Amino acid sequence: MECIDSSDRGHVALAHISGLAGYLVPLGGVIAPVVMMVLAEQNSQAKRAAKQALALNVFVFLLSALLVLSALTIVMIPVAIVMGSLLGLCAVGLPIYGLVQALSGHFCRYPFVGSFAD
Repeated sequence: MECIDSSDRGHVALAHISGLAGYLVPLGGVIAPVVMMVLAEQNSQAKRAAKQALALNVFVFLLSALLVLSALTIVMIPVAIVMGSLLGLCAVGLPIYGLVQALSGHFCRYPFVGSFAD
């Protein structure tokens, strides 16, 4: 794991938790990470964390749309319910995990979207 400079810890933590802004403000999960990317320095870890938060929100949106479409068939309804529950837990849990890791000084990459966002 990468270490975060003590001066960047707050910014990286804010970038991770900015992905949850969509639960408070419509489109906040997209707007807040974009604002963090614009305000962050060029090659800072906060910018990388904001990219990951944005990529996670896009990934969750696309998978949610796929689950809604798959639930239209009778056979896939139970699968869509289980997968939707797991997706919801990941959508809330991963930013919180990233926040805790950032505050402890470790840079966290989200599974699946971490390498895509970098």
